[in-house]
Amino acid sequence: MFPGGGSRQQVPELTDKLYTFQGSSTEFYRRWLMTLPQDQADAITVAISPARMGTYLNATGFGTRATALDIYVWNALVSSAFFSTLHIAEVVVRNAIAQALELKYGGNWPWNAGFERSLPKWSKVELQSAKRGVPFGSTGKVIAELKFAFWCGLFTKAQDQHIWNAHLHTVFPFLPFPLTVAAGRKMLYDDMEALRGFRNRIAHHEPIIAYPLAWFQNRIHRLVAVRCEKTAAWLSQWEVVSVALAARP
Repeated sequence: MFPGGGSRQQVPELTDKLYTFQGSSTEFYRRWLMTLPQDQADAITVAISPARMGTYLNATGFGTRATALDIYVWNALVSSAFFSTLHIAEVVVRNAIAQALELKYGGNWPWNAGFERSLPKWSKVELQSAKRGVPFGSTGKVIAELKFAFWCGLFTKAQDQHIWNAHLHTVFPFLPFPLTVAAGRKMLYDDMEALRGFRNRIAHHEPIIAYPLAWFQNRIHRLVAVRCEKTAAWLSQWEVVSVALAARP
């Protein structure tokens, strides 16, 4: 069964592609390993820039036959694979936080004066910017406009008395037992801050080959799982970070 109750038979074009991809995922991520003519390799290096390629020329921990371009492509593919899982983690966590805010301040929490007073100056500016031009009551539109940093900033100690003492375990029901509110909130803050920096690095097309990629993969899964274990299981069924990492040249 697919999300929404559909079956594979009801959407054959989509699911046939999905199942074919899953069946040959390692091959898909290895097909870019190729021997290029030297003139083409040189042209690509100039197009990307020799300075940028220097990171990959000096990279360690790869196979002896891996070229700088092999490593560059692998970095791009792994980055792309991570972005889809980061997408799920960010949406799931911000929706959990939004639920906590609604429980505390009501459905129109972005316009609640008490909530705004609880925020540091930079978060107030971010909230006001997200609300600009949005009709009162269109909370979903405000949620979509708020940056990841805003959501991370709500996992600070100052918000325990306002939000988390009452609602942390409600919106994150699968936090490890017996974590206290303070410990659970700090765990979430630390994970989100680490992923925020990692996400920004990927978004700016920076190399991630020296990063502990399996660790980041685990943190993404943990963030989703403490909100909803079934969603985490669903993510594990289709994420391609695992096969991308396995295709390391």
